[in-house]
Amino acid sequence: MKNHTLIKQLLAILIVAIISNSAFAQWVPVNSGLPDFPPTSMFPFGDTMVLSTYGGGLFMTYDDGENWSDINGDLGNLYVNDIRSGETSYVNLIVSTVAGPYLTPNTEIYINCNGTGLTNTDVNFFWSGNEAMLGDFFVGTNGSGVFAAEYTTPFTYDWSEANVGISGDGYVVNDGVAGYSGFGMIATDGGMYWVLPGETQWTEVNSGLSGDALKVQKISYLGELIIIATHGGLYYSLNLEENWLPIIPDEKLNIVFYLITDISPTNFMLFAFGENGYYSEDMETWTQMDFSGMEGEVTAAQATLSQLYLGFTTIEKSGKGNGGIYRKPLEQFLVGIESNEGHVADAVLEQNFPNPCKDRTKISYSLSHPGNVCIKVLDVFGREIEELLNMFQTAGQHTIIFKPDNLPQGVYFYTLQVGSEIVETRKMMIRK
Repeated sequence: MKNHTLIKQLLAILIVAIISNSAFAQWVPVNSGLPDFPPTSMFPFGDTMVLSTYGGGLFMTYDDGENWSDINGDLGNLYVNDIRSGETSYVNLIVSTVAGPYLTPNTEIYINCNGTGLTNTDVNFFWSGNEAMLGDFFVGTNGSGVFAAEYTTPFTYDWSEANVGISGDGYVVNDGVAGYSGFGMIATDGGMYWVLPGETQWTEVNSGLSGDALKVQKISYLGELIIIATHGGLYYSLNLEENWLPIIPDEKLNIVFYLITDISPTNFMLFAFGENGYYSEDMETWTQMDFSGMEGEVTAAQATLSQLYLGFTTIEKSGKGNGGIYRKPLEQFLVGIESNEGHVADAVLEQNFPNPCKDRTKISYSLSHPGNVCIKVLDVFGREIEELLNMFQTAGQHTIIFKPDNLPQGVYFYTLQVGSEIVETRKMMIRK
């Protein structure tokens, strides 16, 4: 991946393309049922939002934030740093607290996963690992780095340190992602680290980051594009082997995440929050949100199918100041960006090779403009057989491999959709 001129030019103009917008409808405060503790994270389930707080535990709303219900059940510690969704049917929520990691199947019974070997229980995130040094599960701690555990029996963990290659402020681990393209990433107060499949140590990848930008808070990846929120701004890298480049420089940012949503004409929205808030629908134009009358900085943010929620903290965790929870409909963020139909028309879907195919075939396509890409395989009646891809991708040439192992011999079709527009459909033959 040597030629990134287009994406670099695209993102370079983001700095000058950020515009302020205060004309939208006001944010609605939604704090009924919530205690005065700072919000730390959010996670959506459809139109339901779950909120974690530092001192008050967990809360859930079913009615767009009009009322919040305590879902602490028998949770052993209410100082929650992070919540995530479980990846299995028997785990509903993953909870990281200052007293260790917990799992819950029903928000009533919380299973303590400290097990053995976890010498620092102040856990900032808890997640499933990959096949590299991380094991089956890993946690990032506040000051002692990473711990990993292999699966033995459900909810039983024998933790061990997995810190080879980490040093200094890197032992404060704020976020982690595992399994993406076979490697793991962590965001720390000492910058970014990654570990490749089969390797036994972390590698520091901080070229282009300095000062407050080394305090990395959150990771988001959009296909080949990795974006990080730092206390020195929003940065991106295409493959972690090149310099980090600024998107929004010199800003204290705590959160970055994206949505795939049909509310936007591009089917995509990217958000970044901290002392200020920004969003983009096309990775070219960024809009600053109006936080007039709202105290503190954003320390928790997420969106349901229709609403964006923000949680503000007035002071650092030690002060335990809740600045309030606010919501706004996603549709109110639309800024009338130019339709992407002209860009879509320049996208090209190539004939799969080999065709006919037996065990595997290559599907290539090119994008003249970044966007959310969806590739599906259909039968001769137009019914969806399999979704091969659904993610935001940068402009340029792309290739995926399709393995029709479970499909009988016959004629099939595959489609390329960019944003909300189906660009092209091609025929594919499978022979056994």
